[in-house]
Amino acid sequence: MRKATRTATRTAIWTDFRGVMTPPLREGLRAYCEGKPFTPEQLGQCLRVIADRHGCPDGMAVLDSGILSERQWAAEIEQELSARFGVRADLSGLGPEWWSDRRLDPEWLAALRSWRQAGAFVGVISNLPVDWKDHFADFLDWDELFDEVLLSCDLQARKPDAGMFRHAESRSGLPPESNVLVDDLDDNVAGARRAGWVGVLGGGAATRAAIERIDSIVRSGAPHHLVRSGAPHQGAA
Repeated sequence: MRKATRTATRTAIWTDFRGVMTPPLREGLRAYCEGKPFTPEQLGQCLRVIADRHGCPDGMAVLDSGILSERQWAAEIEQELSARFGVRADLSGLGPEWWSDRRLDPEWLAALRSWRQAGAFVGVISNLPVDWKDHFADFLDWDELFDEVLLSCDLQARKPDAGMFRHAESRSGLPPESNVLVDDLDDNVAGARRAGWVGVLGGGAATRAAIERIDSIVRSGAPHHLVRSGAPHQGAA
């Protein structure tokens, strides 16, 4: 998803979508499971088993890596719910139901707007399955908020792989050390740091600390690697 290029700046702030702009995954799971015959804990266990089965770091990676389609993924979840918990569930509407939760973090959105107004390049970098691209496109006015939106399904690369960060550098026009990733997953933050970026843990309870850190970066125009603080949230990419 290509956006208009702005005048070059000294800092590029890249935010994750799910878990940073939105509530953490555990909150999203809780909302999705309301009225369902299974609990968020049961669903989470099934996602973990499916991730392990396919050699993926988390349950969402199975989907956004293209290993399974949404329908195949939902079918495996249904099978695990039945085998492990004796729960019969129909997840055929999983995608639309998941994306019906349109909550966003207003504090984080306000911070993103302020950094962009201050002259920073502000973009989104998200692991997203191709099945959910239309849901994502309809979720927000991306053009109004961001200089660039990079999706794994468009680039055949995903966080935390180096290729995703190299793509982002080419779009911001800035060297690695001038790019900052804010993500709710330790693996993605670590991947950004391996790529020479500044990696900042964000989302949920870590939002306030992330805003303070990036405020200092934008004011100084000189990112420095963050000393990790706080615990990560288990979130979608």
